[in-house]
Amino acid sequence: MAIKKIPVSITRCPEYDPEKVQAALKQCLAPLGGMAAYVSPGARVLLKPNLLAPLSTEVPVTTHPEVIRAVALDVMEAGAKVYIGDSPAVGTLSMVLKKSGILTVVEELGIEPVPFRTPVSVSVPEGGIFKSLRLAAEAGSYDVILNLPKFKTHSMMSLTLAVKNMFGTVVGGAKPAWHLQAQDQLRFADMLLDVWRTLPPALNIMDGIIAMEGRGPSSGDPVKLGLLMASSSSLAMDLVAGKIVDLPFEKHPVLYQGRARGLAGGREEEIEVLGEAVEDVRRAIALPKSISRVDYKLPDWMRSYLKNSLNAFPRLDPELCTSCGECASICPTEAIALHRKPGHGGVVSKDKCISCFCCLEVCPERAIDVVPGRLQRVLKKFNLA
Repeated sequence: MAIKKIPVSITRCPEYDPEKVQAALKQCLAPLGGMAAYVSPGARVLLKPNLLAPLSTEVPVTTHPEVIRAVALDVMEAGAKVYIGDSPAVGTLSMVLKKSGILTVVEELGIEPVPFRTPVSVSVPEGGIFKSLRLAAEAGSYDVILNLPKFKTHSMMSLTLAVKNMFGTVVGGAKPAWHLQAQDQLRFADMLLDVWRTLPPALNIMDGIIAMEGRGPSSGDPVKLGLLMASSSSLAMDLVAGKIVDLPFEKHPVLYQGRARGLAGGREEEIEVLGEAVEDVRRAIALPKSISRVDYKLPDWMRSYLKNSLNAFPRLDPELCTSCGECASICPTEAIALHRKPGHGGVVSKDKCISCFCCLEVCPERAIDVVPGRLQRVLKKFNLA
């Protein structure tokens, strides 16, 4: 008996024109049964976009307002009530909605904003690495979650896509603490997978119209992919997204651990791509300089010994840094010391730094670069990292 495959739908969408986005969304969801296959009349539906920080749409950091508009209209057409929620890494939900332009859509359509403020202990389903997680009570109180990630690179996790977008259900200040507890990419990836499995979205819709490459998730550069993607499986969607940008699963910790744990959607043979073929939309993008996966199979003592040579570290650019202190305040290990004279940057202690790049995520001036360690630079030169 043939095993039913997990569908991932890909549709071209060249720009954020409202009518084109709405038409592309309908086309993308059609092979999956349309929005009505996931949303029932009268249901309370939570939209969970990427609302990392209060930034305008000129930089591709947050899910675009027109993608949110198109999804909300489709949900309303199915007879459901729409809410929107997140716990931004920087600022408040209201600040991010206003600065990103999403607030206009929220007000026009009567969408109710839901700040994630109340952490509660939630049991992780069987097979998890963690027994329980403290997640936003608000996120778990709706009939349906629609996950609306942005297609971006990420300096710690290679890409931040559908699985990682659910990390927004971890409330505020607990996010840096998780980086401190996890310490390395694989354990952090396990936590992300457990968050996703604990609050599984019914449907994932990826904004890949204008994506981000380079120093993601907030300091990278825009890159035009011209795509919308949809799937019931966050992990399957992430796998297909990685193939689109030619990222081997070995360099994507979430996919690496998802496959190692045998999670559904972690292998190509489990997935059916619908709509556009991966080969027809493939586009190489610039990946963060920090990415190196040569340490995955090294014993702990060797990884610890080679840490400063294998890892990449943040560097504050004194010409761009305004000494605002955002990086130092979010650093979970207090590895950043700003110079006393404002506007002169600061220094990062390699002994304390765990290469989580939280500092890069929150820097409002794009003043933080990534510097590979000496051994990593050598390995990259010979295409070994």
